[in-house]
Amino acid sequence: MSSIYLKNTFGIEKPAIGLLNIGTEETKGNELVRESYNLLKEKSEELNINFVGNVEGRDAFSGKIHAIVTDGFTGNVFLKTTEGLGKFVKRTLTESLKKNLLSKILAIPALPAIKRFSKTMDYKSYGGALFLGVKKPVVKAHGSSDATLFEYTIIQAEKFVENKAVEKMIEEFEKQRNANK
Repeated sequence: MSSIYLKNTFGIEKPAIGLLNIGTEETKGNELVRESYNLLKEKSEELNINFVGNVEGRDAFSGKIHAIVTDGFTGNVFLKTTEGLGKFVKRTLTESLKKNLLSKILAIPALPAIKRFSKTMDYKSYGGALFLGVKKPVVKAHGSSDATLFEYTIIQAEKFVENKAVEKMIEEFEKQRNANK
């Protein structure tokens, strides 16, 4: 589903899909992860998935992975840890730049770059989580959403509908089902 979504929404021809695990070896992880690995490895060519294998959490930001497959619990822990790291980096960078007069003055030329970086670290600007595999577009926002996050979630939902993401996924699944008959 993520391959179809990324291809049709962002134009990524062969999105790299990884399975979140505690190591890259195919024998690592719990039973669910090992079975998922085997299934993805076995079916990737047939389903036109660019499965790159197991990935560790640090690989998520390498620029080499377009989507990470995981169970809901692990995915939520990973997502919230990432959000917390973003807040931490933003806070400590701000504190460092305000430490004394010299650091404040030296930070002035870098302010545009710092603001751009800060925006990329702000999870609120990414909206909610898309639910793939449902018959109608669904986007879930955080339980702790504020006005900014909710605004971006609505924008994301609009794009989800405008791109006809659900319809394109159904169409692609139908093609694959017919090709495998």
